[in-house]
Amino acid sequence: MYRIRVRVPAEMQTAVEEMLLGIADATRVRIDGDDVEVFGYSYRQPNAGEFAAALTGTGIRAQAFQLETVPDDDWVTQGLTRLPRVRAGRFVLRGSHLPAHLTARYDICIDAGPAFGTGHHPTTAMVIEILTGLAQRRFFPRLALDVGTGAGVLAIVMARLWRCPVLAVDHDPEAVACARENVARNRVTRWVDVVEADGCDATGQVFDAIAANLFAAPLRVMAPRLARSLSTGGYAALSGLLVRQRLPVLHAYANQNLAVRGVARREDWLTLVLARPRPRR
Repeated sequence: MYRIRVRVPAEMQTAVEEMLLGIADATRVRIDGDDVEVFGYSYRQPNAGEFAAALTGTGIRAQAFQLETVPDDDWVTQGLTRLPRVRAGRFVLRGSHLPAHLTARYDICIDAGPAFGTGHHPTTAMVIEILTGLAQRRFFPRLALDVGTGAGVLAIVMARLWRCPVLAVDHDPEAVACARENVARNRVTRWVDVVEADGCDATGQVFDAIAANLFAAPLRVMAPRLARSLSTGGYAALSGLLVRQRLPVLHAYANQNLAVRGVARREDWLTLVLARPRPRR
């Protein structure tokens, strides 16, 4: 088993845990005064170069982390048994070790595993709440997209809210396999199609609702493609960026003539709600 150890100031704990969840099977934190050590455990050897680049983007020195080989242990199972159920919007998200919620439509079973997205991170919860709010305002998309689906939770939420076709894409084959398993477990295979693809260019289709819970850098880079993929009158919920990273991302989407319809904040994380306005008559 591989372990990544990162020592950072306490205020960076959440950001580093988010990044580790993208490449590790489980994480844990050790608090040491004003600093914390964040550990990521992985059965596969992580890409140290990519992780170093991601750290540098947050202002953390790449030399601040170590990649180690450690004795094998079932860290995923240990982490799973500690995860409580979490409420987000109308939904209750839980691991398979917990009993189902009474309202089946709003019960989602997602186990911790190699793909990010159990609903416990603030970015995931904010997107779920935003999607729920759109549904409550009687917004009914004909076609929805989940970019970087990970474990598939946002695709499952959109299928449950709107019962419309949802395309869930991820470039990681393990995430695709995990998402397909969760889609089947939550009985939404009728609506959700999970494919291995990069970003918004999976099919060239136009979507009425788009969810993208990524990082600031890919959100900024994919702005032209996402804008082309969003229908007139459609909404996009973008998450995974820190408060201090908002201006470049906002600027990128303003250049694509998308309007900001809402901003949600939780801890140091932001979620943006963007729309393509209908032309004035």
